[in-house]
Amino acid sequence: MAPDFDRDETDQFECETPPHWSEAQISAAIEAGLVLETEAGPSIPAAIAKISERIGKWAGDRDLAEAVAHLLTNGRIAFDPPLIRAGMADGAELAISAALIQWPQARQEELGAIARVQTLLAAGAKIGISGAPTQSALDALNAAARLCDPSGRAGPAILVRPSIDDAPALLADEASRARVSAALAAGARALDTALADLAIEAVRGGLDLTNSVVARKAAAARLAGAPDADIIAALSGAVARGAYSAALDAGADPTRPRVTIAAPEAGAHDITVFATGAIDPTGAVCADEERGAIAASLALHAFHDAESGFNAYAFEHAVRTLVRALDSSHGAQSASPRRAIVIRLDGLASLLMRLGLAYDSDEGRAAAAAVSSLAHASAISESAALAESKGAFPDWQFVKRDEEAKVKAARDAAQKLAGAIATRAQGIYRALPGPKNQGLRASVTLAFASDDAAARRLGLASSGLAGAAGVATLGPRANGGFGRILSEDARIGLTALGGDEDAIAALTLHVEGRRTLRNAPGVSLANLAERGLTEPALEAIEDALTDAFTLRAAVHPLVIGAELCEQALKLPPDVAAGKRGDLLLTLGFSEKEIAAAEAFALGAGTLTDAPGLLPEHASVFHGARELAPEAYIAMARAVAPFASAALSIDLDIENAHKRAALLLDARAAGVSLLRLNAEAPPITLTLPTLEQEAEPAPPAADAPLAQAQPPAEPSQVQRRRLPDRRKGYIQKATVGGHKVYLHTGEYDDGALGEIFIDLHKEGAAFRSLMNNFAISISIGLQYGVPLEEYCDAFLFTRFEPAGEVKGNDTIRHATSILDYIFRELAVSYLQRGDLAQVDPFDARGDGLGKHAAETENAARLISRGFARTASTDNLVMLRPRAPTESARDRRESKPSTPATPASAPRYSAEPCGACGHFTVEQTGQCAACGAKGEASGG
Repeated sequence: MAPDFDRDETDQFECETPPHWSEAQISAAIEAGLVLETEAGPSIPAAIAKISERIGKWAGDRDLAEAVAHLLTNGRIAFDPPLIRAGMADGAELAISAALIQWPQARQEELGAIARVQTLLAAGAKIGISGAPTQSALDALNAAARLCDPSGRAGPAILVRPSIDDAPALLADEASRARVSAALAAGARALDTALADLAIEAVRGGLDLTNSVVARKAAAARLAGAPDADIIAALSGAVARGAYSAALDAGADPTRPRVTIAAPEAGAHDITVFATGAIDPTGAVCADEERGAIAASLALHAFHDAESGFNAYAFEHAVRTLVRALDSSHGAQSASPRRAIVIRLDGLASLLMRLGLAYDSDEGRAAAAAVSSLAHASAISESAALAESKGAFPDWQFVKRDEEAKVKAARDAAQKLAGAIATRAQGIYRALPGPKNQGLRASVTLAFASDDAAARRLGLASSGLAGAAGVATLGPRANGGFGRILSEDARIGLTALGGDEDAIAALTLHVEGRRTLRNAPGVSLANLAERGLTEPALEAIEDALTDAFTLRAAVHPLVIGAELCEQALKLPPDVAAGKRGDLLLTLGFSEKEIAAAEAFALGAGTLTDAPGLLPEHASVFHGARELAPEAYIAMARAVAPFASAALSIDLDIENAHKRAALLLDARAAGVSLLRLNAEAPPITLTLPTLEQEAEPAPPAADAPLAQAQPPAEPSQVQRRRLPDRRKGYIQKATVGGHKVYLHTGEYDDGALGEIFIDLHKEGAAFRSLMNNFAISISIGLQYGVPLEEYCDAFLFTRFEPAGEVKGNDTIRHATSILDYIFRELAVSYLQRGDLAQVDPFDARGDGLGKHAAETENAARLISRGFARTASTDNLVMLRPRAPTESARDRRESKPSTPATPASAPRYSAEPCGACGHFTVEQTGQCAACGAKGEASGG
């Protein structure tokens, strides 16, 4: 019997597997139940032997059992879970891969229909429902499908096909549920973020609940809807991150991911059923009446190798073997009088790449049509041969005309094809029995279905007519590491295009990368050494590149070492510990340099623009993301005479306008089911400034086109001048023993508009150079150059004078005067606390240190000159109560001599009658205006 284990734990035990099977193929086989517990442990070959023997007994053919075992072991075919379970069980079971059910209109009969669907789902079948179940019934169906497939890796299990009259209500309800689900997910993320921020802030503040920042974070969590219990837990430094998202996964999500509702006609819905309609979510079979079907998958690429090309004889034999094996499985099935067999064709994109043919080309479509015709001719021929020996299916006389018409249409379409494969198919069609034949043993359908679970059982990343996933896969490399490797399909395709070993090796290096930064463009070992990295740090980076997926993961503070980052690179402790910031950007590398070095070291992952590859060959290696939507419909049209097709197409913002045309083309091409996945465009949250001028009004509708003016030149950027009387501050500091005065000028909204740099006791040339540099920066700021660009350009510049910084309360060290200036500007105007060299949490939001003197004078923060002394009379710095010290503050505070105790002044509860301030002391004198005896009630 099959071992009893959780499907989610398939990677946690050893299992005997056939040779050359991939990890994905092994995992998918175990999920489908193709594993048998033996004395030596779980074994897939033992399960293959048992199910092949059982099929041979059903058919009474020992040779069939050997052929099935050979094809399963080599990964050329794969059975669906229902047939696997029936073959592995001791007694006969129902073996149906897909079934269509007519949903009852009477609501009291829904319970019986739900029970019927549950039975089929438990056997592993995919279900199609023709009709309109109630919302409660849909919830029950989704729950049953979720119970049968907890992980959801098999995709939707139920397809609902409502009528034109019932569809609008069902589709509107599904759209509403999707919006509610998105709102719940967004709320869950907001709650997780608010609670996590509160917990981090509470820990950094030493669990000081009186800290104003902690109080603001707690208020934000409350506004996000967090319960009091979670807020209290976060204030103590403990928070269960992801609790709300886990609640959604547990059943709070209103959507039904296991149930798919299809629109019966072209429209805005993402899934549309064409023609007579698909009977399951994969779109493999089309029908209107109730029927069941048993299916299996065939890997097209597995019949091709680099030496002999496509093996048409082995492919024909495999199709015939599948027809006989699937027909024998009906020995345990008596529910459906008509024998429906489905053979899914997968791996078309891989086959075309191995043949050296582009997916979107006439040659590629001709090859796909030829292979499909050979598969169809072989299946019909074997069905006719079985009918002669065992008899046709019971209702052959009722469908004889339709079946013969389909065969004739396929035979006529095959006559138009050319090539060795098409010639073989034409010969099989000519050898079919004449009009007085016994009929067909089974109703055979060839399908390019959209069934990713079936594709995984063949070791494929995509199913049906989907494009290739790419030329690079992830796996163990020759040097012992793990990362990108050139796929076998691409390697065989390069050989088919005439590439020699040296050319393929160079292209392999381009795709997989060199796993070193030595001589890399941009971020190289030499450039990293110039920025202060030591030889041990460089060696650590080289070791990390062996298994790294991104360059940032290899050049990371945790790889280099926090101590080196603090001492050699002078980074703040939290940045040196890898808790925030981007080390490569901090070291001064641009995104373009980082991308170039990453492609050099870790591989480009694609053959697009690869050196040495001819431009006309580049399209052969295009992945699914590089193919136009029209390419899939053209391929479906090419194989339509021989096989049905289901498509899943992604539409980005550039192709969104093609939606209506694609739906019409898909209907004309004979597509059974079409899924159009709309992708949202990238969204930027940059808001225009208030000074930005409005867009010019469009020309009048009645203006003649002949008199339209040529497009005007782009308008020049206007300079935003500072007010004549402006705010700002002056910062005096000493950098490496050289005095530097930094003057800033601000707009009324607080934005930086100009800087001046004064140096003390420097040469005239150097001072003039710095003055003119400041003028150029100021002009750039007034023309709209972001301060961030200047900071990125001049941070970490190295020249003398440099070294220790004195007189600045946030910056302690600078590599040059420019580094110091733009650190100061970034901290003051961009809130770049990561560039400050003190703990940014030691400062309060009002600009004063948290250990500032209680008697701080307000005049210290206000420019009397700028205000023309107009506000100083009303500004009073009250003496606050002594702040409550946190445990962290008490640990960090130094012992001091006790001060002489003094009694704090006491104030009256009534306001001053002269100025209205609540500053009237018990003596009757107002501390604000000095008036006496004016307090009401005083």
